Amino acid sequence: MEKYNFYKNRAEENKRFKSDANPRLPFELSRDEQFPMLKRDEGHQSTGTIKRGEEYNPSEALIHAVNVALMLHKPLLLTGAPGTGKSDLAWHLADHFGWGEVEHFATRTDSVATDLLYRYDSLAHFQKVNIKIEGSEELTAAKIEEMFITYVALGRAIRDSSGQNDEGVPRRRVVLIDEIDKAPRDLPNDILTIIEEMSFEVPQLKTADGIQFPSKEKPIYKKTGNDELKPVVILTSNSEKTLPEAFLRRCVFFHIQMPGAIELMEILLAKQSILPDISKQEGGEFIKLFFSISDLVKGKKPATHELILWIWWMRRHGFSPNDLYQFDKTSEHAKTLLSGISVLAKEADDWKRVTEAITSNTLK
Repeated sequence: MEKYNFYKNRAEENKRFKSDANPRLPFELSRDEQFPMLKRDEGHQSTGTIKRGEEYNPSEALIHAVNVALMLHKPLLLTGAPGTGKSDLAWHLADHFGWGEVEHFATRTDSVATDLLYRYDSLAHFQKVNIKIEGSEELTAAKIEEMFITYVALGRAIRDSSGQNDEGVPRRRVVLIDEIDKAPRDLPNDILTIIEEMSFEVPQLKTADGIQFPSKEKPIYKKTGNDELKPVVILTSNSEKTLPEAFLRRCVFFHIQMPGAIELMEILLAKQSILPDISKQEGGEFIKLFFSISDLVKGKKPATHELILWIWWMRRHGFSPNDLYQFDKTSEHAKTLLSGISVLAKEADDWKRVTEAITSNTLK
């Protein structure tokens, strides 16, 4: 059987299965056959997983931008090519400062502000009201909140800041709002208004008892956080469209450039969970080859994340940069070696251009 040729190996197993009385088991990759999985929460971390952000290596300039955002209590807006580490910064900060699990929100083209605050199960609420058993208790605002409201992302972070959680302990959280440039025009400003005011309302809790008027206590439908533990908000943008000027005015901005050779070397050496025992010499050879391939790519340029994936894949197969510089068409592993280029070149013309340079031994 050919190592790492999962499809071919399974085909052979399938042939044997036809004449085998034992039931066929689903195919699974072993831990050493797949890229280490990311563990995003604070729970148990099993073998073969890495904690996201743990080996993140921010540049000095990015560290300064983080410091500015923290001092001013402003969201940090990050731009840069996909794969340069914009989102991973949130997990790194949460781990570095001990702020717990990241509250992550992936923006959609139809997102509205309430999507970042809570989810309301209107169907379950409707069913509960309409099949109400005679003599059962009336749904109070507290019951509605318990049964049909789930706080998420920014909403949960605001409530956590004032101890509105299971532990009853106030705490700061990191909120990651990914791809804010996908959002409808009004959403970015709506988000920042909520962050600045550290409060929001849940209209579904505006029942007779939920309003609690007159009362010295805050009504249950109004959720207010603690300004001293304002969440650290990281926003990412791929610059697919221009963001409103009023929104930009209220953010700290930083653009993550594609790292140079020196910065990439530091990043690779820090990735010991993924690239164990990688040396400066080996890393330098891969980086040099990476830039040579990148120069041939005219479309989407490969970024840091692709470099790490590609090096891991090459090392796992026992390939070195020299195998590409001195490509041997007659080698039994020639096709496998070329297949790894799909990690770096994501368009047909680019893939063809790079593979032709390799197969003609003109890659420099």
